[in-house]
Amino acid sequence: MTAINTNVGALMARTNARAADAATENQMRRLSSGKRVNSAADDAAGLAVGNKIQSQLRGIEMGIRNSNDAIALLETADAGYATTANILQRMRELAVQMSNDVYTAADRTNADLEFAALELAATSISTDTKFNETVLLTGGFSATMRIGNDDGETMAIVLDISDVYNGTHSIATQASSAAIVTGLSTAINTLSGAQADVGSYINRLQFNVSNLSQAAVVAEKTLGTIMDADYAKETSNLAKNQILSQAATSMLAQANQSKQSVLALLQ
Repeated sequence: MTAINTNVGALMARTNARAADAATENQMRRLSSGKRVNSAADDAAGLAVGNKIQSQLRGIEMGIRNSNDAIALLETADAGYATTANILQRMRELAVQMSNDVYTAADRTNADLEFAALELAATSISTDTKFNETVLLTGGFSATMRIGNDDGETMAIVLDISDVYNGTHSIATQASSAAIVTGLSTAINTLSGAQADVGSYINRLQFNVSNLSQAAVVAEKTLGTIMDADYAKETSNLAKNQILSQAATSMLAQANQSKQSVLALLQ
């Protein structure tokens, strides 16, 4: 049947043109954003998984930052411990020296002046070693560090050694010097144990940073697989849909032109 009210060819060409135009817009959106999934309509399940991985990735990255902050705190404490250890070594050296009976009272007085100054210096390090205004070496520092994405990824840090040789001591006599040597030896051993604790904390955190860094790479790769656009595929599809859009437009014009022949019947 010859008719002009219903032009099936034109309707089909118009439908195909719309589909090709919509696909072209979709490819342009992906190519301009770099993402395969720009909305839930593109891939609802993929978007949900991508959001969860993105949340995990950001948590991992913050865990790395938290771990590095904890390392910085511990390195500050370690520096204070190391300086205190040097002071105690010098104090013990003076005590050993003054335990010898070849020195006069004036010699011992002069040595005692240095000893007292070093004692004050060791005490001041305990009270002055701080991180972000928090005193670390007064013997009461305890903190829980969040070092990962999950709630269970925490680490307790305790710095329970303060002034390991507190009080006022004197090496003004040979007897007092000999007694102080033993006390300083104990203090140095105690301080060495505290330094070992700090070192173990730092090593654990460094391994944690290494592990989290690898996990971040895997999460980033997975997220890219789900969310990123494949440029080779999208450019090919863009070219195809542009050709289809042009062809559909051309066919629409042909379909409209084909009905002009009906006018010949009216002449």
